[in-house]
Amino acid sequence: MFWFTLFQLLGLIALVTALIFYCRFKKLKFFPFIYQHIKHILIALAAIIVLITLICWKPLYHTTECFFRGKSMRAETKYSWYLGECQIKTRTGSYLPLNRSRGMPEGNENNGHNDLLY
Repeated sequence: MFWFTLFQLLGLIALVTALIFYCRFKKLKFFPFIYQHIKHILIALAAIIVLITLICWKPLYHTTECFFRGKSMRAETKYSWYLGECQIKTRTGSYLPLNRSRGMPEGNENNGHNDLLY
């Protein structure tokens, strides 16, 4: 979720930066321009939010799925957007892939990990 929030914040910063450059290019005052075109700016902001949400749809879905898998197992899990996998926290504090963990229905039984679950 950190990445999604960061992308949304970067989208907002890009919109404000574009408005500032537009006002400087046209030699307009920034706040009166915002007040005058608030409806169009809010539509542009909503479009940016929807676009970023559509781009991040798959990782958001997998993050939610991983969260509920962890709740059902009563274990701490997280979804790694970088690796693209759900990870479970071991007793030592490290995170290992949930689907390749021993004792999981989808996992590999012969991968050599002995301390994956609590």
